[in-house]
Amino acid sequence: MTSDTTEIALARTLQPQEVASVLTRVAEIRPRVQCLTNTVAQNLTANMLLAFGAIPSMAIHVDEVAAMAEGAGAILINIGTINAESELAIPKLLEVARDHGKPVVFDPVFVELSPLRRHIAGQVLRLPDILVRGNTTEMAALSVDLEAAKGVTRVTTGKVDRIENESASFSVAHGHPLMTRVTGIGCAAGALIAACCAVEANKAVAAAAALTAYGIAGEIAAERCRGPGSFEVELIDAVAAMDAATLAARMGT
Repeated sequence: MTSDTTEIALARTLQPQEVASVLTRVAEIRPRVQCLTNTVAQNLTANMLLAFGAIPSMAIHVDEVAAMAEGAGAILINIGTINAESELAIPKLLEVARDHGKPVVFDPVFVELSPLRRHIAGQVLRLPDILVRGNTTEMAALSVDLEAAKGVTRVTTGKVDRIENESASFSVAHGHPLMTRVTGIGCAAGALIAACCAVEANKAVAAAAALTAYGIAGEIAAERCRGPGSFEVELIDAVAAMDAATLAARMGT
């Protein structure tokens, strides 16, 4: 076995009832997620959060993001389309997270391609107890900063998602290749993780629950769609319809 294969083998998967418990709390509490996110993904992210049972807010103005974040259950920072205003807004969000104990999910989109993105990522990762969700390339580009980060939860997405922090390690093997063929689906995953972090203190458990439900919804959507265009619509519907029975049936329990 390679080291990666060994890590996946040692990581456990959540049980259906564990995933259902997190999703039930999201539906009951309806946390608001303050999303400073990729402009390409804003509409899909908002719709996916609503389908999930959470509430999206998409404030981007530097003079209001702090106020919007103070009352939110969690904060998403996605640098997919970083601009001058969002660069100034990020420190304000980090200050709110630090002062009010808000969970933060950071999506370092294409961080390996730009010195500006690497600089911003380094600033974000100074915040303790942050969750970082990226693909293998993005996580490798941040390896030094991730090693120095305190209490970080790492979520490396791919054919098998790997989730780990100081207290837990999980793997998620659900999903479908069509999830890589529609813009914004990966970015929306970060928002769903943030919604789960708003109701579940263990960020690794929160991420595993969100990605398990999202991956299963992707499998269902792929069975019903005609291609990438209809896949997006079917995915939103599958997320909205996710329940304990579906989780149990799809997870083989």
